Amino acid sequence: MLAFILLISALVLFIVSTRQWAIWMRGAVWAGGLLLLVVAWLLLGSSERDPELATALGDLAAKWNRPGESMLLRMLESNGATVARMILSLFDIFLFFAVLVGVLALVAFRPGEELENAIRPVMMGMIGAILGGVFALAMVGTGFGQREERQAYAGAASLETVHTAETLLLNGDLLRLRGIDAPEPGQICRLGTRVLDCSEESQRALRRILDGAYVMCALDRPKDAADTARRERIATCTAVKSGGEEFNVARRLVEEGYAVGIDGAFAAEAAEATARARGLSAWCAVRPDAWAQFTQAKKAAFRDKGDYPVGTPMMGTCAPPRVVTRRPKQGSTPVVRAPD
Repeated sequence: MLAFILLISALVLFIVSTRQWAIWMRGAVWAGGLLLLVVAWLLLGSSERDPELATALGDLAAKWNRPGESMLLRMLESNGATVARMILSLFDIFLFFAVLVGVLALVAFRPGEELENAIRPVMMGMIGAILGGVFALAMVGTGFGQREERQAYAGAASLETVHTAETLLLNGDLLRLRGIDAPEPGQICRLGTRVLDCSEESQRALRRILDGAYVMCALDRPKDAADTARRERIATCTAVKSGGEEFNVARRLVEEGYAVGIDGAFAAEAAEATARARGLSAWCAVRPDAWAQFTQAKKAAFRDKGDYPVGTPMMGTCAPPRVVTRRPKQGSTPVVRAPD
């Protein structure tokens, strides 16, 4: 905030320096404005900028003939509050125009007020724009009006973005990818006698898929009122690569064989991944929702021998199981064994 105040003060001094006073006096006032401008730059000039504004503007320029598809307009439509995160980047824009106005004020150091009269409205307009922006930000910060639940998220993907094989961490919130189920943490996949931590493998695949991408997520529905303690939200997430490629993150995970659809979602993609033995679809695994219900004993049995209860929903490429020939104890669940 202090940097913006100094920036505005510098513009005011530049305006004052256009008065028809003695040159030394005008020069002193102008130098004072320049000093304030330098101090403002020193305060914020080295601060880390949020790269999202430049990314969003670049995408808008690339889609000039269809702006409705741009990240910027889609984010404005979904969640205007997200734009507030870019406010720091506006300082660079204001600083550029302040320097330009300062140069024009210096050029106006000559007899007559023709140039001064042309410059002053520009200066006043710049000050008004800065004051208006700061005032709007202050109003939002004070919390006037009804607070809306956030509905959209965006950010450049990083290693920390992938929280699990099916959840992303964006803007401080956990978002679960809509329509898919990925291996649970610690879940085991089998290929013959080989075993694999398929959750870690899926996470690595998701990080690879999102590498260098800009991710936008929209909640499918508001968070339930009774779910105040739960931070995970279900969202549809889209990734945009630097080359312009845009894809649904959940769909891509299924296409590459690292997740399965739920409630019939992405059935064709899952079938093709299995047919082509992509990713984990070449391995045999218990469906994640069923694995989450397994006891430690059942998990160990599948990991060590490939055994699992009859009727267990499976995914990937699993050989037809054979029923264990020994008679199960009374009241126990029949067990099948996958051949090695």
